[in-house]
Amino acid sequence: MYKKYTQKKGGWNSHVRKLLRMTKLTSFFLLVGMLQVNAAAIAQKISLSEKNASLAKVFKKISRQTGYGFMIEGAILKAAKPVSLTVENGELEAVLTTIFKDQPLKFTIGEQAVIVSKKANLTPLNTIRNNGKSPNMILQQLGRISGKIVDDRGEPLAGASVKIMQTNNQRQSSVDGSYNFSIAPGSYTIEVSYISFQTKRITEVLVKEGELTQLTIALSAAINEVSGVVVTGSFKKESVAGLYARQKNAATVTDGISAEQIAATPDRNIGESLKRITGLSTTDDKNVVVRGAAERYNMAQLDGILLPSTTVMSRNFDFSIVPTNLVESVVVSKSATPDMNAGFAGGLVQVNTISIPQSNFLSFSLGSSYNSRSTGKDFYGYQRGKYDYLGFDDGSRNHFPEGLNDMSNFRPGNAPNSTPVAEVIEQNRRIGGTERLGSRVFKAAPSQNYQFSIGRIYDLSQQRGNKFGFVGSVSYRNTQSIDDITNIRRGNWSVVENPEDPNDLNTGGIYSFNTTLGTMLNAGYRDGKHQITSNNFYSRVFSEQMERITGWTFSEPKDESTYRHPVIREDDRPVFTNLLQNKLSGEHVLGRVKLDWNVARVTSHSEELDAVTALLMPEELANEVRYNYIPGQATTSGGGGVAQRDKYVYSERNLTAGLNATFDFNIYNQKQSLKAGLYHLDRHASYEWTILPIVSFATLADPYKDRPLQEWGNDMGMENPSKDPFYMPSSYHQDKYEGKDVNRAGYLMMDNKIAGKLRMVWGARYEYLRYDSLQNSMNMQWTPEVTLRDSVRWRLLPSAHLTYTPIDDFNIRVSYAKTVVRPSLMDNSRFSRYNAYLGRMQVNLGLESTAIDNFDVKLEWFPNPGDILSIGAFYKYFDKPAEFYGTNSISGTDRLYVFTNNSDWGKIRGMEMEFRKSLGFIAPEVGVLRNTTLSGNITLLKSEVRSRELRYEQDDAGNQVSYYIYLRNKRPLYGQVPLTLNGGLNYTGKHLGFNVTFNHMGYKTFITGVSPNLVEYERPRSQLDAQVTYRFFHDKAQFKLNMSNLTDAPYRFFVNSGKTYELKTDEFKVDQEWHDMYKYKFGFTDKFEEGYSTKENGYPEQIGDDQSFTRYIGRSFSLSLSYNF
Repeated sequence: MYKKYTQKKGGWNSHVRKLLRMTKLTSFFLLVGMLQVNAAAIAQKISLSEKNASLAKVFKKISRQTGYGFMIEGAILKAAKPVSLTVENGELEAVLTTIFKDQPLKFTIGEQAVIVSKKANLTPLNTIRNNGKSPNMILQQLGRISGKIVDDRGEPLAGASVKIMQTNNQRQSSVDGSYNFSIAPGSYTIEVSYISFQTKRITEVLVKEGELTQLTIALSAAINEVSGVVVTGSFKKESVAGLYARQKNAATVTDGISAEQIAATPDRNIGESLKRITGLSTTDDKNVVVRGAAERYNMAQLDGILLPSTTVMSRNFDFSIVPTNLVESVVVSKSATPDMNAGFAGGLVQVNTISIPQSNFLSFSLGSSYNSRSTGKDFYGYQRGKYDYLGFDDGSRNHFPEGLNDMSNFRPGNAPNSTPVAEVIEQNRRIGGTERLGSRVFKAAPSQNYQFSIGRIYDLSQQRGNKFGFVGSVSYRNTQSIDDITNIRRGNWSVVENPEDPNDLNTGGIYSFNTTLGTMLNAGYRDGKHQITSNNFYSRVFSEQMERITGWTFSEPKDESTYRHPVIREDDRPVFTNLLQNKLSGEHVLGRVKLDWNVARVTSHSEELDAVTALLMPEELANEVRYNYIPGQATTSGGGGVAQRDKYVYSERNLTAGLNATFDFNIYNQKQSLKAGLYHLDRHASYEWTILPIVSFATLADPYKDRPLQEWGNDMGMENPSKDPFYMPSSYHQDKYEGKDVNRAGYLMMDNKIAGKLRMVWGARYEYLRYDSLQNSMNMQWTPEVTLRDSVRWRLLPSAHLTYTPIDDFNIRVSYAKTVVRPSLMDNSRFSRYNAYLGRMQVNLGLESTAIDNFDVKLEWFPNPGDILSIGAFYKYFDKPAEFYGTNSISGTDRLYVFTNNSDWGKIRGMEMEFRKSLGFIAPEVGVLRNTTLSGNITLLKSEVRSRELRYEQDDAGNQVSYYIYLRNKRPLYGQVPLTLNGGLNYTGKHLGFNVTFNHMGYKTFITGVSPNLVEYERPRSQLDAQVTYRFFHDKAQFKLNMSNLTDAPYRFFVNSGKTYELKTDEFKVDQEWHDMYKYKFGFTDKFEEGYSTKENGYPEQIGDDQSFTRYIGRSFSLSLSYNF
């Protein structure tokens, strides 16, 4: 008997060893860095020569030399004795020990100050180590003031003088404009001065014990007549001005969401949060659509660095792999300036993480969730690996050795030119058995998530603002979800249903097991003139998604004779994805010139390991229907896709470098800026595939009806070659795609302030792209030619953004920008594969770049801090937009294919409105209303496309050539969502908080085509979410109850059925289009109409649109606990 063959390798052990080494090295260097910084902070050198000097005088000299302040009550200071000592280059602790030797006082060295108290009140203390108390415990009696100094455009001012008037304590703002004080509780006045700007004093700055007072101060440029005037304002008014400076002075049309706003939603990842932003919608909570422009027209950046595509066969990024707890903010730029990467038409989604924290923190959170359609329910899946919960493979899926041979010529018996059976046996042995295959039934467990974060900041010199800080975070999440498919009639599945037969259904589920590990370690140093930052992000995702459908196929619909029982098709895809980004950046102020630079390396590695396609056929027994796995037919090319196991490996490496210089100058006392820069991006990608059909020469009636799929490996010894199963890879089943491109750019940009109320940001970007296909194999015996038509390598991309501020707090924006969306590396590959999400085989035809002209007009009003009312309009013209085309032109019998190809042109016209308002204006004295905010946004748009259809013919030499015909009738652009609506009500009390959010998406063009029966739409969908929070333990701990999709809203798709339209002419002409020949029947349009049942043709049928796909995701309830130490 042939033995089971399972190839086991030490993949897990090697991953663990690498991970442990990385962890140990990271921890070692981090610990050494922390110790060095702390030592540098305490070991300040002091030189003194004093005789009978007052203690206050000595303290003042030490403070000047070290930057340390002294916290002491006046009454205590009176009890001090005179000081006499001489010291040269002494350390702070040693000098203070000498001074306090005969004093009735004691001291404690904290992070930023020396605290002095009576001996009688404290146990003897020498340093922060006494009694095991940490410096944080002792310094809790201090408060902190922290913020940024910015100009009236929101730009940071480095080197500004910041002074507390009561203590004469003075700092210089760092290169990013930040400053920081530790000070005793009380009310203070802060004075800020900067060359060419009016000096400003802020009164009533209240500092509370152990709390942080945040204050961003906006300075105005000095005018000659009033250059000596000191402007005075209150803390409340100045915090408003600082907030306005950030909100209203962006150069372009932007929207975003902060970490605080994200925390007030039940969103687990950024993919879920993006739909909260004005003008944004998402596809399956993963991919973003901005202003109706489909996923491929948007770009993703992490800390300013372009992220690679996570979708193999299209230009896309899966935002669900970025956990929300690692993010500081998300900003979406909807119009481009020359210093931005111009590869977007909808929006540039910029995900930002923290580098240098404002204060020390240590936090931990844990949580779990329940889903109404998943938790505790039957969960189908193949055999799990031992380390799936950790996101790593244990080797049980590795059945793809190198150097496999083509077995498509094997024939049993003594057939001529047949591959010897001994080679088949040996290759079967090398690949291994089928023990892992075959569905099992588990129980879906509740999700679980854990997160740990730490942030530390060290003042190396308080007066000069020298700081070192780092932020580290580790998160873990495991979810097991079931998407309940109540209807599927697309792709291979039957599209015709009998309305009188309730059993004529195609149903199933998508069973998703997901483990996400996320780590972040950012660190930075800054002083008044320089800042160096290192950003490091790593995400490891294991996602196994199994689609299991029970139903009737397109070619074999339900009847009462041959096809009384449905078949079952399983598609299991275990994917291990690594995303690693390392970035080093710097900012330097050199007089009037500000230099910033960055270098980064981003790698994405996705390994789909042992993906399985399997078919189960029904067998009618006396009292039941049994389902049996069947092998593919060895006589069919490629095995027919009936049973196979595959491996797909996609790797992309991006190297990025950027250099920017900004020169500030004045014209008529108005600040102007000239900015220039260079950009370089080098990308390399490869995609390798190994496809192993499992086939047999046996007929369907032979012997596998009683054999579980897990036991097929027992029969792979080929003792009976005419019946035994074997692996039959062909030459095109083992190959690869490899490509690279280089993108270089230079730009020049002016930022002009005119007459105080007018701002113009304008310039141009000059971009170069070169694409090289290094290897471009195909994985099917037939595939269309891939034609690379993009011959334009250099492009000039001008832009201009005008902002007019007629009155304070009100902006009028007008902008234009030229952008270009380049194909992803895989867009021009010849690889084709069934796309479970699209329900079709996806085929690339070759793409060229899409050039876009973007026009924007927007009115913004900021009546109060955090409040906004805006309305805007936009217009976009696309030259050669890329789209997904549904087609039946290959088989002629079903709709199995979707092409990626360019249309001729497209247009989008739209409007956006947004508001956010505190309800305190109703009754300012009512605290509940003051702490409640109402918000909402709406986007309306309309698009049209001039399509073109690819045709093939043979020339006189018999070669296949392609050409286009252009369609006269217009249709909506692929991916268009004509209506998106968001609303929210948020209350934040002292302990209790709640938030309710509503999201609505209108009709979406999911797949397009040349006629309505090929176009698939997603029906409108609304989702209601809620959150309740409670803070306790002095706001250090928080419970959070999240409730998502409270109405259990489904995702629903449809196609306009051929039964809903009719011929409007009998006259046939060459090149007639659908609109020339057909019209919708009375009561039907391109929107969804369910229609009615009839027997007009002698049999029951439904006259109405075909409901192609319906999927329910259930209601989710999660509870989490977080604690800040």
